[in-house]
Amino acid sequence: MKGIILSERIRYVHCEDPDGNHGVLVLLGNDKYPTKTFEVNDQADFRLGFRNLKIAEDTQAELELPIAELVTA
Repeated sequence: MKGIILSERIRYVHCEDPDGNHGVLVLLGNDKYPTKTFEVNDQADFRLGFRNLKIAEDTQAELELPIAELVTA
């Protein structure tokens, strides 16, 4: 089993067994969001899973930003 860090919170774990190669993409959770996983069986799965998890990671990061205070003119 091999693990690769793809982004701040996304990891890929690659597994080899007699049935073939496969892996799991993981979006690590935090105190506000649960951990998400995506099963990978081929390159298309990897691309789709990474894209979806990256969108989730970016969206969650944006939601953590403080709302700008309204400025009166």
